[in-house]
Amino acid sequence: MNEQTEYGLAIAIWDPEAVSPNEPIELGFSEYTKGGMMFRYAEEFWGPTYDQTGNTPVDQVKVGESATAEVFMAERALEKFAAIFPAAKLVTDATDPTKKKLVWGGKIGEGFKKYSKPLTLRPIENLDRDDRTKDIKDGDVTLYHAIPRAEFEFAFQLQQERIYKITFTGVPVKETGDVWSQGDDSATAAAI
Repeated sequence: MNEQTEYGLAIAIWDPEAVSPNEPIELGFSEYTKGGMMFRYAEEFWGPTYDQTGNTPVDQVKVGESATAEVFMAERALEKFAAIFPAAKLVTDATDPTKKKLVWGGKIGEGFKKYSKPLTLRPIENLDRDDRTKDIKDGDVTLYHAIPRAEFEFAFQLQQERIYKITFTGVPVKETGDVWSQGDDSATAAAI
């Protein structure tokens, strides 16, 4: 029996295949997190019933599915947030480039799928810190079209961290219906 125990932290990689000048954005690699990261996948089913079976379903019919990834950042990352969130705009002061702010708002009623990109959660034990092209990808979880949503909660209290919760919702690839994958996403099926 081949038993593999999995535990520990991960990093989130927004648009992992991006190439220069737009590099992949890594969350939780150089910044602190509080609460780590969480991936959830759930299938939704409907159980048809008939008079002869009472309330006992005779089958289970899949009627939907949902996949989300949550990243709990404990540090401000204004440049990264500006690149990820369509409704955020980074403003750099005209006279002092060290002064920056992130302005939020707008895009109410707009569909966000057009802003989606792949998001990969990769266990930190699979990272090669010297050569990232040598990362081990067998523990990856990838949302093919991840739509980001900010759910920030700032506690201005003693002994309380400010949490920048980012929820990524997976939506299906139109052509295939695929939502997410587990493992090395570069793996391809043999031709039949």
